[in-house]
Amino acid sequence: MLHMCALVLPPWQVLVALLGITTPNVNLLYHPINWTTKVVALLVSILCLLAGWVTADETGLRGPSRASLRVVVPVVGLVLLVLFADAYFSRHAFAPLWWHEQLFYAIVPGLEEELFYRGILLGLLGRVFPHTIPLPGTRTSWGGLVGVLLFALGHGIRFWSVSLLGNGWQTLTHAWWWQSLLHFPFPDAAYYGLMGLLFLWVRERTGSVWAAVASHCLVNTALTIGHAIS
Repeated sequence: MLHMCALVLPPWQVLVALLGITTPNVNLLYHPINWTTKVVALLVSILCLLAGWVTADETGLRGPSRASLRVVVPVVGLVLLVLFADAYFSRHAFAPLWWHEQLFYAIVPGLEEELFYRGILLGLLGRVFPHTIPLPGTRTSWGGLVGVLLFALGHGIRFWSVSLLGNGWQTLTHAWWWQSLLHFPFPDAAYYGLMGLLFLWVRERTGSVWAAVASHCLVNTALTIGHAIS
């Protein structure tokens, strides 16, 4: 619940305005990197570990087995090639990113999201749901599938700031809540659902959440580079 609440926090540009600290540059909202969401969500996962609500072993905080990598690496590599090609040929449909935004997308979402969905959440639900659902070369649980669903839903909850710029900053700071909840396009949900299944398979096949983190970061990096090539 704490993690889902973190997903609807506004970007820091809006947060400082809501708190009355300052009025940020509205042009920054065309580059809506939401550090607020990611930092708070990562702290939630760390809190779960420090409080002992889930153990490091349940979270998968261990290295992947070498035997599993012989299968996982080629599969992830093929997915990377497909996504890179798609990102390259559709690059003109995306706004260019600043270098620190590229670095953010390549590292931060993969670390935060995998640590929670395929680490903390999977570990907690693993106490309730046995691993009875087959995946290629491994098994998962209903808890894993719940994590995939929440992963897709979590990407549908976002702050849609640019659409409100024409109505003024005052409207923007008061309307972030319902705009966040209503922005949920189905194609995005389908894509994130498939990616969630891939990362779940990597996690279960290797037994390591770090393998899922690495796969997620590589996917985001392939998309970022594909979009950035001129």
